[in-house]
Amino acid sequence: MLRRSATIPANTTSNSLEANSANPGYRSDAVASPTSSTSSGGNNHFLLITDGANLTSDEMLVRRDILLRHVDAYMDNMYWLPCQGFLHPETTYREIEEGVFDPTVAAAVCGITAVFVSPIDSGGEFGVKCSAHVEMYLFQNIYKFTDDLLVLFALSITFNLIRGEFAKVWQSFGVASRLMLGLRVNWDVLPQNQSFMQQESLRRIAWQLFYLDRMLAGGYEEYISCRAENMKISLPCSEAAYLENRPINAEKLYDKPGNHPSTINLHAYQLRLIDLRHRIQVTTKRLCGIGPSPHSQVDASKVMADINGLQQELTRFHMSLPPELFLSDQTVTKYMASSERAGYVFLHTHLAVSHIDLYRFSLPGQREKVPADMLRKLPREFIARSQKQAVAHAMCLGRFCDAIQTEVDRMQDTGKLELAGDYSTFQMSTHCVRVLLIALQYKLYRNITDITTAPLWRSVDGGEAHIRFLVNSVQRVTRPWCGILNVAKQAYDHNVALIEEFNKTRKVADQRAAESMFMSKSPGSDRLPGPDAILESIATGMPEEDPRRMSSNSPTDETQWTRAHPSPPGPSMFATQDAVSSAETEGNAPGIPMFLAQARNRAGHVTQVPHTHNADNALLPMGELDSVLPDSHPTTNGDNMPIGVRGERSMFHQPIPQPSAGFLMAQQSVRGGDAYTDHHMNRQQGQGGHSHASSGY
Repeated sequence: MLRRSATIPANTTSNSLEANSANPGYRSDAVASPTSSTSSGGNNHFLLITDGANLTSDEMLVRRDILLRHVDAYMDNMYWLPCQGFLHPETTYREIEEGVFDPTVAAAVCGITAVFVSPIDSGGEFGVKCSAHVEMYLFQNIYKFTDDLLVLFALSITFNLIRGEFAKVWQSFGVASRLMLGLRVNWDVLPQNQSFMQQESLRRIAWQLFYLDRMLAGGYEEYISCRAENMKISLPCSEAAYLENRPINAEKLYDKPGNHPSTINLHAYQLRLIDLRHRIQVTTKRLCGIGPSPHSQVDASKVMADINGLQQELTRFHMSLPPELFLSDQTVTKYMASSERAGYVFLHTHLAVSHIDLYRFSLPGQREKVPADMLRKLPREFIARSQKQAVAHAMCLGRFCDAIQTEVDRMQDTGKLELAGDYSTFQMSTHCVRVLLIALQYKLYRNITDITTAPLWRSVDGGEAHIRFLVNSVQRVTRPWCGILNVAKQAYDHNVALIEEFNKTRKVADQRAAESMFMSKSPGSDRLPGPDAILESIATGMPEEDPRRMSSNSPTDETQWTRAHPSPPGPSMFATQDAVSSAETEGNAPGIPMFLAQARNRAGHVTQVPHTHNADNALLPMGELDSVLPDSHPTTNGDNMPIGVRGERSMFHQPIPQPSAGFLMAQQSVRGGDAYTDHHMNRQQGQGGHSHASSGY
């Protein structure tokens, strides 16, 4: 991949450029963005980016240097995130060198990457001006049906997502997705006069919108616009074919995974995981949203078949990854030193969080709770195993955070900003920290390795000190982002407060505690234990005090659950149910996803709140939303499943689907368990304990 090689002569006419930029050994990424020296300097550089005509030779050099710094940052930090790799690297660098790079696209790229080039002031005035310029261009040209606008919409939405302007993200996505449909990109109706490379870029943008759609929907199928059955295009092709402009027939979303080397790239594996995580969220959200009336109509084995089927899909997805993407010390070292770092981290953080999403319903203290009468129908063994699954994958995510941050800490001065994760990593942090603290409260980390599908990589049988070490590892990855994005700092501070409260009380606050002022009590009879009481009794291994727990009724065919295999998702797979959760809005309307709630509550303002404070993107009462959202400041001036039978208890002792022995062996660390144990113990001793709030949290 081409990179910036030219430097600006020392006698350049620009007096606001950093002095180090004249040093031939100084890499572009280390130069601060031309933002905060003076207002006039920022204006001058903004004009250089947006107006490439009638520039002197020295001004052209300054413009090229600015662009190269920001494009370098894009390739390092953004390109390998889900379908952000639609700017062809060689073409982009060549156009910059030749002075013909589109000024509006240039402004969009600079707006996004200013936070990486100049992290101290989060990109400051320069990034905001660039974004405003792009938004004005889109507004003035909204009547056009062109590919160029689709590129700009994709970049503009990314800027607003990073900055936390969720109202803009929501509405811009609506226009962009309609434009994509109007151009029929999703049906693979592409201009015949375009090269394969140009067509592939458009396909990647369509898939980016597919990803954004599921992120914004937050587990509510009713909000989906880019439906999977309408995505007739191939997944992002292999990177070699894209870079070489070499036509290739890549796999589609629901195709059976091919042999390696595959016709698809890292983006495509991310998309398959994104689609699977969305379907997990839909299933668990509807599980938690069942009202009291229809419970007698669905048997418990159906619920467990759904959970088991999704676990099988996760296992099959994991096993379909190329060997070079498996989790090991070798791959961590390899990818943390490569330009694909962000994509690799995204894949493994979201794979772990997808497992947590699948099993989190079984943990006490969740905002979205499975109704108590449903929990009484589910076998305690099934719930207990689900709790262990959620904790095991949270522990795996904590170990992954430790590994990637340690690799970055070992790097010598590279002349650029080195970050262990990506802009979505901190968004997963509160999800993981809460589960780990719940594990501490109920000691769910005991005897966990024998019943989990979590990778055995770096697995350590540890006690409370190890769990606290993992919590701190998650915070270590989040901490460097605090000076770059306000949303990251708020996620970090939220975790600090959660940890401090746990250290004082040895309890994790119920996520729904604040809702008592706005909502009725948890579903279930006042005379019976609520959902959390049931889940706590299972977590602690204590018998439930309620004598009226329903007896087991065996289904006629116990293989109904054990042989369940998920079928490819179709239009009716998650059809809207007749009954609506009491947590949902009036009538038959679905609940409100977190992004939409933030957009509605802070319309026109930068919320700067990480949606990870509620990583399931659940419905929040507006009163509670006000309590967790800080005051915002503008950047610019100016399934219902009724249950009838519990099933025969023996069927619930079936093992959770496991990968093959060869797969598990491939997941083992090349250094072995003892090496990691030594590393872990040394790290813990070096941190001086983790039982106090002041110890690195």
